[in-house]
Amino acid sequence: MIVQRLKEMHRTISPDIIFLSETKNQNEVVLTALQCLNYTESKLVAPHSHGGGGLALLWNKEISIQNLSENHNFIDTFIEAEGRSFFATFIYGEPEKSKRKEIWEQLTTLGQNRSESWFLTGDFNEIIDSSEKSGGPARPEGSFVDLRTFMSTCDLFDLRYTGNFLSWRGKRNDHVVFRRLDRAMSNSEWDVNYPSGRSKYLPFEGSDHRPIVTFFDLQKKKRKGLFRYDRRLRDNEEVTQLVEENWQRDLIEEVELKINRCRQAIIAWSREKHLNSQKKIEEYRLKLENGMTCLTSDQSLINNINEDLKKAYLAEEEHWKQRSRQLWLTLGDKNTGFFHASTKGRKAVNKFSVIEDDAGLTFYEEHQILKVISEYYQ
Repeated sequence: MIVQRLKEMHRTISPDIIFLSETKNQNEVVLTALQCLNYTESKLVAPHSHGGGGLALLWNKEISIQNLSENHNFIDTFIEAEGRSFFATFIYGEPEKSKRKEIWEQLTTLGQNRSESWFLTGDFNEIIDSSEKSGGPARPEGSFVDLRTFMSTCDLFDLRYTGNFLSWRGKRNDHVVFRRLDRAMSNSEWDVNYPSGRSKYLPFEGSDHRPIVTFFDLQKKKRKGLFRYDRRLRDNEEVTQLVEENWQRDLIEEVELKINRCRQAIIAWSREKHLNSQKKIEEYRLKLENGMTCLTSDQSLINNINEDLKKAYLAEEEHWKQRSRQLWLTLGDKNTGFFHASTKGRKAVNKFSVIEDDAGLTFYEEHQILKVISEYYQ
């Protein structure tokens, strides 16, 4: 039944990668059962005991997957596809409660050494709060700490999703219980590179777990970026002179034309000067490093470099404050990282990755989303 479900899913969705946890069979049996899916590459982990565990990862040779490490609970990989690369960990959470914390600690060790894009998916065999459970006795709040700590420490967030997220159904004593044991998550860097990434929970079929499918990218038309005035320019004498000259060039023309000409002038000036505070920061960092390591440098020179570096940091912070729209914070707060993360989050929120029509049907592609919106207003 499960193999038939996979064949049907493969025909309709054609996933580039398939991951199965708890195969409960030796590798040869699993490969024989799945050969009908016609994947060219595979990585399998045999069950740790009779009828318990087992992992299978299948993909096509068009995708490069490097196996970094493996055990009975996860396969850790490095994936390269379509000119981009990221880490991906495919998880089967430890069924025994007493051993789960050890698995989260192993994964935390991996995550703390990764600033690059990182994606995780699979059966985590754990939930993060009571909203991810229905039926049976209530769980104490302290029982969620280990998974929450792992996610927080490694900067991990659940992907946006559709479908019923209560992905597992079972019976505990006289109670039917539903839990969100299966999920897909990523760190912030992965979300930046795949801002349209999302997952979908499919119906139960042949298993007590719902399949979960993750879509990495949507092909969207590239739109022309909006012009936004950079506050860092307000005290720049060159820009002030530039705006004044372009504004007064024709005293009788419409205001809209004046504004447009000033905008174009600022854009051209910015490109010419390569106004980028990050570059300035790196420049002053290098100067400071040289000054601090040079035996002949005097303290006044180091103080001046430090002051220039401080100004560059303030300029960068002010830039990200404007981008993030968090106007309730003062410019003096040393929180550039917060502003940067807030901008990432706003970009993700502003994107349409899925929409439902009046009949409850879901659409994901851009032209489908536009059609649903147009038909609604018509």
